Amino acid sequence: MINRYDLHSEFEFTVGYHDDLATHVDFSSETCQVITAGLDRKIKLWDIRSAEALKSLNSIPIEVDSLSLSGVTLLVAAGPSVYIYDLRKFDKSTGTQKTCMDSRITCVRPSIDFEEFVVGSIDGRVAVKSPSTFDGYTFRCHPKQKNGRTYTVRVNDIAFLPSISGAFVTGDNKGYVILWNARSKKRLLEFQRYPNGIASLSINCGGQLLAVASSYTYQEANEMTESDHSPRNKWLEHIDYIAPSVESIASQTYYIYVKIPSHSSFLLLSGP
Repeated sequence: MINRYDLHSEFEFTVGYHDDLATHVDFSSETCQVITAGLDRKIKLWDIRSAEALKSLNSIPIEVDSLSLSGVTLLVAAGPSVYIYDLRKFDKSTGTQKTCMDSRITCVRPSIDFEEFVVGSIDGRVAVKSPSTFDGYTFRCHPKQKNGRTYTVRVNDIAFLPSISGAFVTGDNKGYVILWNARSKKRLLEFQRYPNGIASLSINCGGQLLAVASSYTYQEANEMTESDHSPRNKWLEHIDYIAPSVESIASQTYYIYVKIPSHSSFLLLSGP
């Protein structure tokens, strides 16, 4: 079920339904449409003023693991592949699909200028790709060895900084948050380790504040037994100054950016 909740009137109503659990939602300010994906392997575009989906794509062979937007371009991660669609011509013939990893992708995010997009995987690797050619490179967030084996931890979320070209943050299932530069291929900063896995990351419009949600994400078996004792925490990290080689950004007022339509409403996901 896709619900809309108006912050001014506190009124909630149903936008529409998937045939199974709805798992992902985003809003396009360019087309004024809501984009959703669910376990029914469908991607739907909605006009929130109507209960009918404007368009529906049923060609994704497996469940969608992540989706994100860059202008009118929709990026969808499913399995080891990324699908790219134009929202203005949203049908099977306009989709581009490429395999970006040899393991399952957990999240896909475009850079602010869409010069590249970045995907994270279940084995701790991150791939930086060109949206036009799909050329790029792959690296591990933690290249060190653990007990003679590669240290592999699921990358749960990625967020780009609007203030630094090509800079992005990764958060993994062990509580590590690291800032990278896709253009220079360098690690810029590693934040303090958080007490639980990183469930979500978000950066404000100016790029001065990083919001970090740290909580169990049920990605590992022991989280099921430890969940009652695991705190659910949120932090705001100031990132005005992140490295000697990066110019700091001064600002008197900070704003937290949340993905909501311009008329101050937001969307909720709930089960069927």
